[in-house]
Order: sequence, then C-alpha cells, then structure tokens
Amino acid sequence: MFACCASTVLAGCAEQDGAEGGDRIETVQETSTLPAETTIPQSVGLVRIGPSAYNLVFTCVDRGAGEILAVGVGRDVNNKPVEAFVQAFVAEPYIGVEVGDPDETVRFEPRLGALLDFTFDHDIVRFDEVDFVTDLDIETGDFTPAGIGSVVVECRSYETEIPDP
Repeated sequence: MFACCASTVLAGCAEQDGAEGGDRIETVQETSTLPAETTIPQSVGLVRIGPSAYNLVFTCVDRGAGEILAVGVGRDVNNKPVEAFVQAFVAEPYIGVEVGDPDETVRFEPRLGALLDFTFDHDIVRFDEVDFVTDLDIETGDFTPAGIGSVVVECRSYETEIPDP
C-alpha cells in the first residue's frame, strides 16, 4: 500500500510493508523555480494643485512613530518632469512639488501660516485642502496663489533610507 504526500518543497511516498509493519519512505526533491527578481510593489500617489493633477511613483521611508517621508517622480501632461517631496511629520509637515525642466521649474509649496493637516492610516498618507502657492518669499511672506489641492500617497513598500537624487 502506498500513501503519497506532496508539497512545493518536498514530495514523498511511504510504502507500508505488511509483513514487517514498518514504513519505508522515499523522498524525491522537487525543484520549484522562483523568479530571479522579487518584485516590490511600487508606491504611488496623486498630487492635485488647482486644476492640475499629477500621478507619481513614490519611494516611502518609514521614519518611525507614524512619520513618513515620501519622494515622488513622474511627468505632467506636457511630458515635463514632476518631483514631489512629502513630509508627514507630526511636528513639521511639509509638501514641495516642482514641475518643469531645470531651466523652467515652478515650485509649489503650502502657504506660510496655513494649517497643514495630514492623516496616515493603512499605509496611506493624505493631505486634504492644501493652499498651494508659488514664488514664496520666506522673509516677507509674499507669494502667488496656485490653488487649493491635495496629496494622497499609497505606500506599498518602504525603504530604510532616503533615496539618492
């Protein structure tokens, strides 16, 4: 009588010898092929500023204590580069978005003095109702309004260090 069992790693059959009452087990090593590279799911996000929206691929860094740093890259509808820096820190939340080529970059930031609330729940960082501006002068507080927007980043994987530029 034979009883067989199988798993993805090892398969074996036991033959029971009725006369001696013992089992003799023969094992055969099965080889399963795993992909050479393990795919890490990409973190993604959506940045809205006024009427514009940017879908970006993010790198998320878990800084501990529920604080997340996310750096995103992508392209706008005109194929210009877009970079986003999202700092979801309790004491120092910040968002910076740059759109355009190096010689024609527009930087979007939250208006000085505006409340910058965020939530971090189930690996999703969310900033709602961000008052974005351009041409922000830190010393005088002058700026050009850019519109109300939002940022949502879904962190599907985490790095341990800030990525190199």
